[in-house]
Order: sequence, then structure tokens, then C-alpha cells
Amino acid sequence: MESMPFLHANQVFTLFFLEDLAFSEVRSILDHLLSRNAFDPIVQEYHEEYRIAVEHASFLVWVSEMDVVIRRAGSSL
Repeated sequence: MESMPFLHANQVFTLFFLEDLAFSEVRSILDHLLSRNAFDPIVQEYHEEYRIAVEHASFLVWVSEMDVVIRRAGSSL
């Protein structure tokens, strides 16, 4: 699994992923997470996994602090 820092909406996230992702996919995923307040510690206590549809793909996403693990739905870790 690879990781990389990613600057978006004036915040730095650490992304973890197996497959290559388009920047538009990453930005859409992060926008969705920000709109759901997923980076709030209280929200993280109660929400473990997000299923996010972007363009013609579906992703499973986990958030821990500012770390974001992304995998395409249907692929294995």
C-alpha cells in the first residue's frame, strides 16, 4: 500500500491506496468526507467506513485523524 501527502481545501491529508487514483477522484472523495465532517474526532468514533461513488466508480474509504485509506469497492487489500 502506498501513501502520499495531498493538499486539498487548505488541509494536508495522508492518502493510503493500492490502485492509481485520478486527482478528480481524490478531490471528490475528500470533498465528500469534508461535507460529512468525517475528520471531526467525535464523528470518527461512530463512523468507521464510507462508501463513496465518484464518476463511474465506487470506493470504500476509512478515516483516522487526517489519514485517509481509499480502495475501489470490489478490490481486495
